[in-house]
Amino acid sequence: MRETPSSNLPASIIPGAIHGVPATSVAALVYAHGWRWNDDGVWTRLAPGDLDPDTGSIYSGPPRNAVLTRGVRVIVDEAGMLVQDTAHALLTVTAEAGASVALVGDRAQLPAVGRGGVLDMAAQIRGRTYDMTELHRFIDPEYAALTLAMRDREHPGDVFDRLAAMNFVTLHADDDAAREHITTHAHDGEAITVATNDESAELNERIRACRVERGEVDDTATATGSDGLSIGAGDLIQTRKNSSDLGVANRQQWIAQRVTDEGTVYAREIGSERKHLRTVVLPSEYVAEHAHLSYAATAYGVQGATVDASHTVLSDATSAAGVYVGMTRGREQNRLHVVAGNLAEARAQFIDAMQRDPADRGLDHATAQDVEAVRGLVADGPVRLVSDELARLDKEAERAHRQAERWEEAAARLDAQRAAHRAEDDEDTAVLRRAEDEAVGLRAKVATQLTMQAETDGAAYLAAIETEAAANARLATVGRFGRRKARAEHHTATEQTRTVRAQVRYVWDAEPPRTPEALPAWAAQAAARRAEGDPRVSDAGRAVETAHADQKVTQQRHRRERMALLLGEFGAEQARRDQFGMRAVNPHRNADDAHRRAALIRAEADELRSLPLTDAARRIETNRAQQKQTRQQAGQRTRQLDPFEREPQRDSPHRERPTRGL
Repeated sequence: MRETPSSNLPASIIPGAIHGVPATSVAALVYAHGWRWNDDGVWTRLAPGDLDPDTGSIYSGPPRNAVLTRGVRVIVDEAGMLVQDTAHALLTVTAEAGASVALVGDRAQLPAVGRGGVLDMAAQIRGRTYDMTELHRFIDPEYAALTLAMRDREHPGDVFDRLAAMNFVTLHADDDAAREHITTHAHDGEAITVATNDESAELNERIRACRVERGEVDDTATATGSDGLSIGAGDLIQTRKNSSDLGVANRQQWIAQRVTDEGTVYAREIGSERKHLRTVVLPSEYVAEHAHLSYAATAYGVQGATVDASHTVLSDATSAAGVYVGMTRGREQNRLHVVAGNLAEARAQFIDAMQRDPADRGLDHATAQDVEAVRGLVADGPVRLVSDELARLDKEAERAHRQAERWEEAAARLDAQRAAHRAEDDEDTAVLRRAEDEAVGLRAKVATQLTMQAETDGAAYLAAIETEAAANARLATVGRFGRRKARAEHHTATEQTRTVRAQVRYVWDAEPPRTPEALPAWAAQAAARRAEGDPRVSDAGRAVETAHADQKVTQQRHRRERMALLLGEFGAEQARRDQFGMRAVNPHRNADDAHRRAALIRAEADELRSLPLTDAARRIETNRAQQKQTRQQAGQRTRQLDPFEREPQRDSPHRERPTRGL
């Protein structure tokens, strides 16, 4: 069967479009057909008319581009990474439509993150199987044959010797020298495979710095990716979460074209056979959580890629599947980088890595391994002790992991509510600020107009006073023949002054100004009083009061909603502590603590598994003795501090104080 290059999408993809069904991920396809994860981590299915818990809307069935019809064949590439629950959902959907499924994959590559074995189960249950007999990726037939030996894992020392003889092994003095060599010699488009995300981040940071120095990446405007590293125009990035809204898929690679000041990234797809490559817009929030540099990646990140040349970095964390995936990406050359003093040390490291095999080789292979592991051992004694302890540790680790997930879910709900409340508060504040600004502006506009009118009326009154004073002066100095005329003018001026004063008092509800110097201040005060009675100003004031009242109502509702959420998540005691400003539960910190606890427990279990059986049993017995001694000492301290604990009542069992938590 010819091996064809697959896209850069991760496991469980549908790489081809037939009968109008577009390429998408298996998760997206079954999601479109109503499958959802419930709170217990189990796939459930919505029926048309059900409320979709993810969107809050009514589910109406799959969209047109996700509808399957009879006779359609759904091809799932990298099916070795397909988990059982998702496979069950896919088979249900295709069976309903009368469609068929073809699973394509390599069980020697990386397994599913979860319950896998789908390829092996499918081969045993039903359907036709085709095994790959010819390799068409590699230019060199000798290397193609060597990859088959690498896939079998049976003689890793011989595989390394042949790699070294073909000059495909490069030795380095230390990790820094290895990273520097790869940074200098790797070319654009080549795959660089490392074992862990930390190794990937260190190498990506170095490669990016070199590209910035060469002017290939713009470092003036950047965003921060999920790995904590900067992303600028020219950077190679990878998206890590499917989003139909954004048009991106998990493990898809892009070239950043532009980065805005707000951290939005405009990116162009690569590795696509489309004539017109797509450009997507990645918001800063998505970039910070689900995008990172992709010059170097773990085996999960490069599995499915086909390039001209590849570099694989061997470390203590590298597994056989990681070596196989990394060393089979390049058509022309696949180079292995090892930190070792000589080829003998490098050979030993390679053999160790090839014995770390997480690949999903099927049920028969797993059964054979289990039979070999317990051959010659009895069910009692050290075997049972170690088995029981490992089972207990695995259960405790799983419990801590579930607890961490529940804390994270609670934190997400609190964060979502906090963000929604903040958005409403910001909106209310903006409404209030606009109302206040409009009121101030309107009051100033009305007052300005009234001030001009007041100054005119006040000036008219001062002019009337001046006219009356002039008429009075003429009357005092005029002779006998002009007295009658002067007396008439004085009377007219006096009446005019009285009329203007009355008019000013009526219009402005205040005594007229006494002097020209007092006129501006008088006009401003009179206009301000008059403006407060203007209907437009009154309406604006009421709008401000309404905005204040709405803001207060919103704040009160927020307090009630937060209290209700805290009650539902953590109980009354924690809700009261939060209400009165006391130190309340921190779900983010608790989630981190639970994750750390799970990691420590798994590390303890892994350490036991790495020990010989007798050493592991001895370690367990020593730990239990120490724990028993610690509990006894703690009990003695408690009895010393609490006199009521010195003579416990025999008739009444100890009642533990009720606790509430996740």
